[in-house]
Amino acid sequence: MNPTIAYPFKRGIYLNITNRCPTACRFCIKRILNWRFERWNFRLAGGEPSVAKILAAVSVVAKRKAFKEVVFCGYGENTFRLPEMLKICRALRSRWPRTTLRLNTVGLGNLIWKRDIAADLAGALDAVAVSLNTADPAQWLEIHAPLRRFRADGFASALGFIRSCVGAGLRTTVTAVKLPGVDLDAVRRLAGSLGASFRPRPVL
Repeated sequence: MNPTIAYPFKRGIYLNITNRCPTACRFCIKRILNWRFERWNFRLAGGEPSVAKILAAVSVVAKRKAFKEVVFCGYGENTFRLPEMLKICRALRSRWPRTTLRLNTVGLGNLIWKRDIAADLAGALDAVAVSLNTADPAQWLEIHAPLRRFRADGFASALGFIRSCVGAGLRTTVTAVKLPGVDLDAVRRLAGSLGASFRPRPVL
């Protein structure tokens, strides 16, 4: 099965542009379902697609389905490909200026790039959804199982990323999967204290 780069889901076109990820979240279905979801294969076995290939894949899906947003949401952390993501956003904005552009992320982009990337994102996107999943730093480590270089500062950096996105004017949502032992009300309060909205998510 060929890898999926762009796919229709709900009211949007979703993009799978990298399999690199700083975490191995215990709820992630890519391991349980062997990188598949519904009829799509998200393993980019041939390498990460080029910007041109991604835009071509979007065009194919756009011809088949009406959409209101484009979402960077594959089986990887899209901010690893920040320069490419910004180019994609500029091209999408030029062709579909009224379409909402959103990033789904684990919130570690600042650690990946060793700088605050919120201003870059605000110049390209409309919205960011950060999968935080807990208000407890110790539980964050348990749930997300981050790679070694993201362990010490990961939770604090994710909070800083959320705060920066809010400050940069991005519509920012903190999300939490409904996992046993997670205090969703605490996550909601934390999101509010950072200026973000909150949305619980079902376990897939």
